[in-house]
Amino acid sequence: AFNDSIFQSNQNELVIDMESKYERNEQDQKLALLDVERKLNTEKLTRQRSIIFIGGFALLFISLLSFFLFSLYKRINSQKEIIQKALSEKDVLLREIHHRVKNNLQLVSSLLTLQSRTIKDESALAAINDGKARVRSMALIHQDLYKGDNLTSVDMKQYFVKLTEGLFDSYNIRTDSIKLDLHVDELLLDVDTVIPIGLIVNELISNSLKYAFEGRDHGQIKVSLKEANNTLQLIVADDGIGMPKDSDLGIGGSLGYKLIIGLTEQLQGVMHMHSTHGTKVSFIFKKYQKPILAKL
Repeated sequence: AFNDSIFQSNQNELVIDMESKYERNEQDQKLALLDVERKLNTEKLTRQRSIIFIGGFALLFISLLSFFLFSLYKRINSQKEIIQKALSEKDVLLREIHHRVKNNLQLVSSLLTLQSRTIKDESALAAINDGKARVRSMALIHQDLYKGDNLTSVDMKQYFVKLTEGLFDSYNIRTDSIKLDLHVDELLLDVDTVIPIGLIVNELISNSLKYAFEGRDHGQIKVSLKEANNTLQLIVADDGIGMPKDSDLGIGGSLGYKLIIGLTEQLQGVMHMHSTHGTKVSFIFKKYQKPILAKL
């Protein structure tokens, strides 16, 4: 009985010890689980704080950027209004300049007309009429610029139509007797280019109307202007009697010839003349300008 009692007591102690170890293991596992949860919560909290910090910083950055962009937008709008106002004032000034130049050229033409009424010499009268035609060719340019929307460029097709119509009227030529054939590309050119080209065409058409069709009641004048290979190609031709061999382009005196040569050089051009079955004068200009607004 004593041995049984001791054995039973040992068994009880063993059970108690095993239970205590089991409980300790459970507690250790719970503590380990709690420690893992604590670490996870700490990491989660750290991530949340980082996200909040980054979000706050991003929000602050976006706010500052928005404020900067808004300030920049207001400044650009203010500068744009100033520039627009300056451009409007410039347009008004340019329009006024073209208007005054046109008026001054018309005044010169009127003075030449008054002067021509007192001149009896035919050669002097012809020289004055030639001068009037040259002045008119320049006045047309400033008239178109003053009336048009674009203050820096000239529509060459419309300009040639008005120039030739004025020349036909000046020499009292009927369009049913001398026909005009225009082949002009849709070109917008700067004033500094249009003036010399207009004077050249004025000289050549005036020469054709005065000399090419003597003794004839019909004929044809062709004018061509096109852009090719970064050059302007101009042709003025008629089917008249051709150029006299002992004259310069058949133009009365040498002033017209010298004027054409000088204007051709101004545009870095070359000129070729042919007098077979009429007169044909062709030009290739390397230096010409297109308006920047067509470009602004």
